[in-house]
Order: sequence, then C-alpha cells, then structure tokens
Amino acid sequence: MKQNLGDEIILNIESVDSKARGIARVDGYVVFVPGALIGETVTVNIVERKKHYSVAKIKSLLKASPYRVQPRCEVYEACGGCNMQHASYDHQVKVKSSLIEDAIIRIGKWKEADIAPVIPSFLVWGYRNKAIIQARYQKGKRKLGYFARGTHDVVNLKACPILDPLINLVYANLRNAVLQSDLSFYDEERGEGLIRNFVLRSSFSMKKILLAWIISREPDDREYKMISDISNGLYKDVSPFLGGVQININPSKGNFIWGSKTQSLFGEDVLVERFENIKLRFGVSDFFQVNVLQAFRMFEIVAELAKDSKHVLELYSGVGSMTAFLASFCNDVVAVEEWRPAYESLVSNMTNNGINNVTAICGKAEDVVKTKVSGHFDIVVVDPPRTGCHKDVLNFIGRVISPKRVIYVSCNPATLARDSKILNEYGYNMENAMPLDMFPQTSHVESVVLLEK
Repeated sequence: MKQNLGDEIILNIESVDSKARGIARVDGYVVFVPGALIGETVTVNIVERKKHYSVAKIKSLLKASPYRVQPRCEVYEACGGCNMQHASYDHQVKVKSSLIEDAIIRIGKWKEADIAPVIPSFLVWGYRNKAIIQARYQKGKRKLGYFARGTHDVVNLKACPILDPLINLVYANLRNAVLQSDLSFYDEERGEGLIRNFVLRSSFSMKKILLAWIISREPDDREYKMISDISNGLYKDVSPFLGGVQININPSKGNFIWGSKTQSLFGEDVLVERFENIKLRFGVSDFFQVNVLQAFRMFEIVAELAKDSKHVLELYSGVGSMTAFLASFCNDVVAVEEWRPAYESLVSNMTNNGINNVTAICGKAEDVVKTKVSGHFDIVVVDPPRTGCHKDVLNFIGRVISPKRVIYVSCNPATLARDSKILNEYGYNMENAMPLDMFPQTSHVESVVLLEK
C-alpha cells in the first residue's frame, strides 16, 4: 500500500529501533513511529516518506502498552535529550537487551555469543553529571536549553530530571541571572553573538560543580564585567556547591563545543571523583563517564576480565578512570589519550594516586599505534567514542600485536557489531558481552565485550 505525506493510517507496533522509534510494517514497507512502544496500536499521520521507509507521527493511541508511563520532563516530546521517558524503567532495560542482542547477533553475526542481561542503573533519575546548555538567538529571542530532536532549534529548558540535582540548582540560578542581563546569545546563521554554551559538570562524591562559559570571541570590558558579576553572584547563591568558573573562547563556526583558549575566572579548574581508595581529577572539558555509580561497576568488570594479564594496552583512556583499575591488577599499562587536557588529567591522576606502572601517551590512537607503541601485550582494552575504532587501530590489534584477548567497551551497539566483525576476521571470537545501562531514559546502552583468540 503506497503511503503519501499526510495519510492517516492505523499501525501495530512490532519492535523498536536504536532511536527508540516504534517499528511497524505495511505490506513489507517499514514505518518508524517515534514515541510508540511494542504492542501498541496507533493512529498516525505520515510526515516523511523515503524509498524504503516512512516516518509517522502519533495522532492517537488505540491500544496503549502497559509499560507506557507519563514522562517527567515538561519538554520531553520536543527535546532531543531523552527518548524513552514514556516507558517504564523495567521496559527500558528490556528494550536495551533486545537492541544489544540484535546488534551482536544480527549485525555482528555472532550466533553463539553469550550475552548477559543488562545491568540496571542504580539511579534512573538525577544520575547525569554533565550538561551542555545551548545559548542561541533564534526567531528574535534568546533561548537557553537543549537542541530539539534532529535540529538546532533550541527548546527552552528550566530543569532536566536526569541531571544531578546540584546541576539543576546551579543552572536555575545561572539561567535567571543571564536572562536578566543583556548579554548577547550566539546566532548560528550570522555567526554573531557572545554566549554559545554553558557546560556544567558535577562530582557525585564531593558535591561540587564546575561551570564553563563558552563564548564566541574575546569579551569587551563591559561584557567581561557582566560575566564576572553573574558568576560571583552565582557563587554566593549556591555556595559551597560551585567549585569554580571558567571562560572558554571558541570562534569557530562548527559544532565542536570547545575552543583552544580557556581561562579560569575563579575557584578550582578541576573536579575530584572518588572510587573507593582512588581519587580521579577531571576538567570541565575532559571525557568522564556521565553515570558515576554505574561507571564504577563497569570498571570493576573490566578489571576482573583483565586481572590475569601482565602487560596491558589501553586506547581512548580519558582521564585514567579505567586505567587506575587496570593498573591495580596488571604489571604495566600503556594508556593512550588524544584530548590533551584529558591526557594531562590522566598523568596527574596516576601520580596523585601513587600509581607508577602506567605509561601515558598523548595522541590519536590510530597515529600512536603506528609510531609510539611496540612490544608484547597480553590484552588490549579499547573504549572508543560512538563512532567506534579507527580501521588502523583494528588492523594494529589484529595483525601487528595480536594479543590473546581484547576488551571492547562500547556505547554504540552498531559500531561494536561492525568492529567485532573485523576483529573476527583476525581470529577473535566473542566470549561474552555484559551490557550496562549507563543512560536511563534514553535508548543508549553500554557494553563490555571480551574477545579471545
């Protein structure tokens, strides 16, 4: 049956995809329905049509899932941050199990992989220790919030229920002060306006917040004074929780948040997170797991898998969170990190924790493995971004050093499936996969996978 834009049809939802969109089929033709849950019957309007699929918007629920719940966020339907608040948490975990199984078995072709149940998160609300707030001038108005789903239109945001409550507290005060000022917001179309973003990071164990103003150029004297006055007022209002404030200047027209120049306005420029006897320092721009309690579980899993190894190569190391756990079990670790501020935190963290069996290298993993890494490694641990490992990294692992074991930590089942297939061509078999829910209220899922020769 041919579907045209605007057509109204009734669909039965059979499954969901990695974007938490319901999937229905009409005469073999796929229709994606954002916001629909498995087992629901919905009346929809077709809003997008492609050669092999359509996208539809729910008009009415004819049969609702028993797992459907009321979202907590008042801007949930528009915001691009979460996509599963309309599902009960037990159902979210079930969906994530099916997503990781689909990626590993169907895409990765691992027919006999041992996939453990998803480990639920300790916290399902208020867990996230990082917020990137967009400041934009759009349609004649200044807006503060998150991007709408699939666009750069900013959805005004007063609070976010998945954020650490301390971040919400600081942001509420910051928002009021900034909107009462006449500081200009960034206009993407014209490339004008001062404030681009606010980044807020929190330490769960130390109850501290760092704030960074991301601005498009050097502020003039009046603007600098306003930024300073707002920040100092904020410090008085939310003390002792605000640990420090920084200004980062990013004049580029691209989407990358950070510019090359950062200055401290006042206070500390790092946070400290504690994992038992390990203290980890990280800066506001460093990669650090956003769900700290769940990250601690993940580090323990990785360290347990690697505990019989003597020589470890760790790629995409960040500030050394997992490195510290690996170093406690192994003779020596070579840790590679590309982002220089994170690399500097990595070095500092090893020194401050008295860990002296780690060699840290700064550079892109795909470049470092060609020129700066040699010798024998029992195991390689990789924790790449969502895009997965560079092909040169996989080639180096499979053909050059050929360790007996590889631990792949993934936040994207699709790239995990892709990369594990390549490693399989080099003789590695997937022994087990342990998914963890690091991102409640979203369809994202983390996995720790062990591959062996």
